[in-house]
Amino acid sequence: MKRSVLGSVLVLLTVVLLYSCGSKYKGYKETESGLFYKFHVQNADSAKPQLGDILTLNLKYGTKDSTLEDTKKYPFPFRLNLLAPQFKGDIYEGLSMMASGDSASFIMKADSFFYKIARMPQLPKIIDSTTVLYFDIKLVHIQPKAAFEKEQKEMQEKMMNMKKLEEDSLANYISANKIKVKPTESGLYFTETKKGTGAQAEMGKSVKVHYTGTFLDGKKFDSSLDKGKPLEFQIGSGQVIPGWDEAVVKMKVGGKSHVIIPSKLAYRERGNGPIPPFTTLIFDLELLDVK
Repeated sequence: MKRSVLGSVLVLLTVVLLYSCGSKYKGYKETESGLFYKFHVQNADSAKPQLGDILTLNLKYGTKDSTLEDTKKYPFPFRLNLLAPQFKGDIYEGLSMMASGDSASFIMKADSFFYKIARMPQLPKIIDSTTVLYFDIKLVHIQPKAAFEKEQKEMQEKMMNMKKLEEDSLANYISANKIKVKPTESGLYFTETKKGTGAQAEMGKSVKVHYTGTFLDGKKFDSSLDKGKPLEFQIGSGQVIPGWDEAVVKMKVGGKSHVIIPSKLAYRERGNGPIPPFTTLIFDLELLDVK
């Protein structure tokens, strides 16, 4: 009996030693395909995702010394369609091992990732054939593909309804206020209320502008006059909404204008702070300076 127990212990120690020697990275286990993994939180009895499922993730990856991507910086949840592995030991194999609420780290070949998953024509400068990538992943949610597609369809219908409501509201506003000016090709309604006599605003120039912004119902949402400081920006640099760029280049210093800006020239379907999605904005602008 003693010999049997001793033999079992020796076999167990041998297996542990062989496993330890076979792992290149301390604390990581290795799959048959060569993926190194380490779970920090694991719900072993929970369901794993199926191919085609939509995964919501917190994902960060990089080299040993540099972070290349971190989805926590994104302004929206990061979602990924679970595909079949694109190469032996890839990130899709790692994701298929996880359940909702799990967090884990993975190590895999960098060149294969960039060529076969990221589909990059060439490697980033800091990557070569010997580089490995370190992934830290938390799987937040698993959604079957059919449920995701239904959700997307409902969202699309909701957005179409909101867009139609905006169009109707703008048309009613134009009619009720007897606005005669025609919209530009982009949809901007521009009315010069005071002709400027100074320098003409042009693309690429820096300008100072006083403004007051209201909704179609007349409710004010922002004003530089209330702040006591004009807004400074470079025209065409993306610092302001497209409708502003288009309006300001029609003005000279000292001039004032009244502009109606549909959401497609403003914050579109995403909105911004107090501005809801698909919202037409009205601005009274005064051009103070051009440099």
